[in-house]
Amino acid sequence: MRVLGIESSGARGGVALLESGQVRGARLFEKGMVHGREIAPSIRALLDELAWPPESLDLIACDIGPGSYTGLRVGLAAAKGLALALGRPLLGIASLDALAEAARGLGPTLVPAIDAKWEQIYGAVYVDGRRTTDYLAEKPDAFAARVPKDACVIGDALDQYGGLFRDIVRAPRELWDPRPETVALLAQRLHEQGVRHDAATL
Repeated sequence: MRVLGIESSGARGGVALLESGQVRGARLFEKGMVHGREIAPSIRALLDELAWPPESLDLIACDIGPGSYTGLRVGLAAAKGLALALGRPLLGIASLDALAEAARGLGPTLVPAIDAKWEQIYGAVYVDGRRTTDYLAEKPDAFAARVPKDACVIGDALDQYGGLFRDIVRAPRELWDPRPETVALLAQRLHEQGVRHDAATL
């Protein structure tokens, strides 16, 4: 299966191509919310590098947030356009799921935490690979209070609110942004489990 992953929820987005669960190519954008300028050329360049015609893609995957409204809108528009033009399924992946998946080797309890601005944190708690809370949008102190001891916290909320978290492990900064290859991998897993999303309602 060939999967295109699009990530545009944060300041630095990107695109990736997977084949049979293996990353075949990825491009990360420059920081600064340049997604609208970078997505289409980056997809074309990756496909050209691998000599894959667009029609060879089996699945389109896109980050659906939480995150930057503008970035998400641009990424989802590109993903929907491709899925409709090619007649391929489109699966949406939560950015919190992508952050947790990329950090799975860092401990049993993972807490992605995204600075939502306006003094809020987007986050969730994952234990042994399973999400154990709803997707949350809470005041920083309320969110920090629910984080288990020794949990690994991942995300840019650590920059603004790191002092509120006690007895935690900080994920390396390079894991603080969702990655397009993780979006693609999670989408492939869901597709293999029979999950389908309606592109019109994403």
